[in-house]
Amino acid sequence: MEAQVCAEDALIRLVADGYASKILRATYGRALSVQQISKQCSIPIAVAYRRVGILEKAGLLRCVRQEEVFRGKKVRYYQCAVKMVKVVFCDGQFMVEVAWLPDEELFGQTSIAEGLKH
Repeated sequence: MEAQVCAEDALIRLVADGYASKILRATYGRALSVQQISKQCSIPIAVAYRRVGILEKAGLLRCVRQEEVFRGKKVRYYQCAVKMVKVVFCDGQFMVEVAWLPDEELFGQTSIAEGLKH
């Protein structure tokens, strides 16, 4: 139970973070590279890379495709993976409810999703 509370506290802080919320809004319904996220959200590139990593680790952002652009350099494209995050305060406790987007909405087709999962 304590680990869940810690995870919920971390999730609350993450979705309340200004940079993270900008990234989630920008990537809702469309895939963007970190460079595109940085430019569109007016976020320094180093901060964008850090927040994308944190959001991906939390499961709020997913890599939906990867492209090779030049001599083996790969660019990853990320999309918001949640439909809704709700923070509820009830009986002296904070609770977080998350509605995840199905893979079909993120990847467009299951074969791509399966390829990126492995």
